Amino acid sequence: MQSGARCLPAVVLVPVQAGAWLLLLSVNHIPVMDPVLILLHVTLGSLVLILIAALVALHYRERTAAQFVFSTALVVIMILVLAVPGNPLNLVAQLAVGTAGLVQWIVLAGAGAASVLLGIILQWFAGKAGRQLHTGKN
Repeated sequence: MQSGARCLPAVVLVPVQAGAWLLLLSVNHIPVMDPVLILLHVTLGSLVLILIAALVALHYRERTAAQFVFSTALVVIMILVLAVPGNPLNLVAQLAVGTAGLVQWIVLAGAGAASVLLGIILQWFAGKAGRQLHTGKN
């Protein structure tokens, strides 16, 4: 199975869960201003984390090491991202109340670019790992 196909269930699950929350908010008469943009931001943000997890899993073949490295990297990433005023969590709240400005498009473009770059790196690394597995070379 290709690396992209293994990531697909996790990528699909995120907007489904976020959409369910948005639906529950609307059922409870809690207005959300930009649900489509919220779903797009949440999906791209999670895609970045999923692709990082896939790269770590490919590099560290042993599950315990991969989980430790990814969880440590995730803590560092979250600390760095949440330190920025226009962080994704704050941005989703601003989108929900309709106060997100130009920064939403900058963050969206950054997440999209990071996703594309990580996807390219993942495909290259998966191909390299597959060739090493078949040839027995390191």
